[in-house]
Amino acid sequence: MANNSIPLMRRLALSLKAIAPGGGRRLAGKDLDGNLYFEKPDPNGGRYPRRTVELANPELNEANYDDANITVQWQSWLRNTRQNPPTLAEIQRDEARKQLTITRAKALDQAWQDRKAELAMEQAQDRKAILGLAQASSSAATTAASATKESAEHKDSAEDDTTKSAARKQIEEREASRKAGFKPQVQQGDTFEPQAWSPVASRRR
Repeated sequence: MANNSIPLMRRLALSLKAIAPGGGRRLAGKDLDGNLYFEKPDPNGGRYPRRTVELANPELNEANYDDANITVQWQSWLRNTRQNPPTLAEIQRDEARKQLTITRAKALDQAWQDRKAELAMEQAQDRKAILGLAQASSSAATTAASATKESAEHKDSAEDDTTKSAARKQIEEREASRKAGFKPQVQQGDTFEPQAWSPVASRRR
C-alpha cells in the first residue's frame, strides 16, 4: 500500500506511535528457550507489522544469528507467513514430536548396527564351516590315498609271498625227489650229439 493512499491523520498516528517509548512495540510471546518476540506497526504504513526477536543467549546477536536458533513456527511468524504467534502448547507438541523422531531414528540405527554385527558373525561362521569342510575333505582324500597305497603294497607283498612260496615249494619238491633216489628221465635231446656224415655207396642189384 503506497503512503499516498494512507490518510494524513493515520500516518501521523503511526509516526507518533513509532517514536513513542518502545516504538509501539508489544510482546507477542516467547519460546521454550526464553527468546522473546515483539511486533510493532510499520511506521511507513506498510501492510505488515515489524516483527523482531530478542534472543535469550547474550552471545547471539544479529552478526551470528541463525534461523536454527528458533523454532519453525516462530520463523513463520517473523516472516509474516502466519498471522498469529504460535502457542506454548503448539511448540511443546512439536518439540515432543521431534524428540520422538530422534528416538526412533536412534533405535533404527542401533537395530541396523546390531543386524550388521549379526551378519558379520554369520559370515564368519560360514567361512569357518567352509574351511572345516575343505580340511575334512583334504584329510579324507589323504586317508583314502594312504589306504589305497597300503592296499597296493599289501597286494604286491601278497603276490611276492605267493611267488616265493611257489618257487620254494618247487625247490622243496625237487630236493625231496632227489633224496628219494628219483632220477629224471633223460630225453634224447638231452644226450644227443651230432656225428659227422659219411656217405655209403649203394650196391647195384
